[in-house]
Amino acid sequence: MLRYTCTASVSLILLCLPSFQVASIETDFQRIDIYDVMDPDRGQRISYEKSLVNDSSYESQHQSYFRPDRLVFLDGWLQSSRDYEAAYHEALVHPALFSHSNPKRVAIIGGGEGATLREVLKHNTIKEAVMIEIDEMMVNASREYIPEWSDCSDFVGSSPWCIEDPRATEYYEDALAWFTDRYHHDKKPEEPFDAIILDAL
Repeated sequence: MLRYTCTASVSLILLCLPSFQVASIETDFQRIDIYDVMDPDRGQRISYEKSLVNDSSYESQHQSYFRPDRLVFLDGWLQSSRDYEAAYHEALVHPALFSHSNPKRVAIIGGGEGATLREVLKHNTIKEAVMIEIDEMMVNASREYIPEWSDCSDFVGSSPWCIEDPRATEYYEDALAWFTDRYHHDKKPEEPFDAIILDAL
């Protein structure tokens, strides 16, 4: 059942929307809170309730259009939203990759939701996408509670979970230490990346 909850957002605007807490997870690095929320000004609740009735209404036949928005908060700050995550992750990834003539190897710092990896893997030139995320519990929570954000099942040769794509490799480490260990001036560095995308707080 939905209830009204007030939560501070990144912009410090107080959201007082009908909401339902989906999950609250404390990791070694952060607290993850996931809510489903509705905007009463858009009449969303009425349409949502209609979508749950098994009849021939438009709403019941297109339930995904009327579901609540899902919000992800990290340490109390709004991080991502189901309704707007695609635009954010597309803008984060594609300008960098389109500016390169033939991006083959990409590193992602952070990206625990899997959505940045999803956008990187849309480029058919990519041979290797390396995701360095310090918080493995964030990746697991994302897979459980926001799986569509890291869904690569529409990509030829991929999988329902982008992290299982054969081009993807993930490391659950501190990114600075990861790069220092592999690209320190005393060592022969690994193959360079064509792009490094920062998707971390």
